[in-house]
Amino acid sequence: RQPAAPKPDHVRAQIAKRMPANTPDRKGWAVDIYAAFAALEIEPDAPNLCAVLAVTEQESTFQADPPVPDLPKIARAEIDRRAARLGVPRFAVSLALKLPSPDGRSYAERIGAVRTERELSEIFESFVGRVPLGERLFAGLNPVRTGGPMQVSIAFAERQAQQGYPYPVEVSIRREVFTRRGGLYFGIAHLLDYEAPYDAHLYRFADFNAGRWASRNA
Repeated sequence: RQPAAPKPDHVRAQIAKRMPANTPDRKGWAVDIYAAFAALEIEPDAPNLCAVLAVTEQESTFQADPPVPDLPKIARAEIDRRAARLGVPRFAVSLALKLPSPDGRSYAERIGAVRTERELSEIFESFVGRVPLGERLFAGLNPVRTGGPMQVSIAFAERQAQQGYPYPVEVSIRREVFTRRGGLYFGIAHLLDYEAPYDAHLYRFADFNAGRWASRNA
C-alpha cells in the first residue's frame, strides 16, 4: 500500500520552517514553491525541496529581484560592446542615452542608478521602443539573460512556457521571470524537471531538518 501523499498545508509549513528565520514573507515563498511543484507534478520530497531552497538562498537570499553589484558599470560596458560590434560610434550611443525616458530622466541617468536585472531589462525595453538607434542596437538583444530568485535563463523560461504556465501572463514571460512566482516556477522546472547528464543532485546538504543547509559542488 502506498503511503498517503502529504497534505499541501503540511508541505507548505515544512517549506516555510526550513527557510532562514529572517526571510520576509516565508509563507508567501512557501505557497509559490509548492504551487510550482504541484504544477510541474514534481514530488515535494526532502531532497527536492532542499535543492530548491539551497539554490534560492545561494542565488538571491530569497529576494525575487535581487540587487546586482556594479550593475550600472556592467550595463554600460554591454551597451558599448554591442555598439562596437555593430559599428555604431560611441558618441552616437552617448547622445541616444541622453534622451529623456518616460519618467523624465535620461536613459543614461536611469542606467546609472539601476540596481536590479528587472529594472535594467525594463529600461532596455523602453529604450528599444523610443530612442533613435534603439531598434538597430538592441532589438532582440536585451543583455539581461537571467533573472529572478533562482537566476533562471530567460530563454529557457520562454521555451518552457510553450509547454504551459500556471499563471496569467500580464506582459511577457521575460517579465514573469522577475516575479517571485514566475522565477520560482521556471527555476524549479530547470532544476528538477529538466533532463541532465547526471542522476543525482549536484549539491550536498546538511542539517536540513534544523532549517539550515550548506551546499557545494559534489
